[in-house]
Amino acid sequence: MHARSVRHIAGVLAVTVASGLLFSVSALHERTSPAATSDLSTLVRNRQEQVRVLENEVSGLDAQIQAFSSAAPQSGTPDEDAFTARSTRPVSGPGVQITLSDAPPGQIPAGATPNDLVIHQQDIEDTMNALWSGGAEAMTVQGVRVTSRTVIRCIGNVILVDGTSYSPPYVIQAIGDPATLRATVTASPRMVNYQAYVTKYGLGWDMQTKDSLSFAPATTSLTVNYATVEETNG
Repeated sequence: MHARSVRHIAGVLAVTVASGLLFSVSALHERTSPAATSDLSTLVRNRQEQVRVLENEVSGLDAQIQAFSSAAPQSGTPDEDAFTARSTRPVSGPGVQITLSDAPPGQIPAGATPNDLVIHQQDIEDTMNALWSGGAEAMTVQGVRVTSRTVIRCIGNVILVDGTSYSPPYVIQAIGDPATLRATVTASPRMVNYQAYVTKYGLGWDMQTKDSLSFAPATTSLTVNYATVEETNG
């Protein structure tokens, strides 16, 4: 969307300058004095140079757009159309199960704050992103099938998954090659940081290989609804 907007703006600028050039040429024919003709000739040359510069800018922007369009999508996020199609079907296969939980209640460790001892939305999202990067084909959070429209929010000491609240521990399951999933999660910088909190503050962590996982189709609507303006008579 941004690339299209940039191309449109550059194109409008080029057309605007070109229009100015046409007006200048028209004025050149109407004037007869040598001085005026000389001034207008200079103006026309300047406008021609401006048009040339803008055309070069448009060409450069076109090249950037083509480069961005042809670039392979980054790993970590499944193709949305294919992902949405899969979300409507049941799926089964091997994978991994990761459980995140708050630190045990009790005395706060030295140097820690209460905020350090609980699971946050970011921890869950980091885990999910690491699993997607590892080639996860499908995923659930608290048993809820993850879709392109899944919303996870942290409210106090609970999370909301598509509007339903859940308390810890938080269970994330992903179907895919278990060895690859485990290796990717272990190597993820964000998960390495989480493991530091596990060691220092006692946050809960468990990752298990599952020979067989089965996910039901998504139950939430994947249809995007748009607002419309109601037409009234009079």
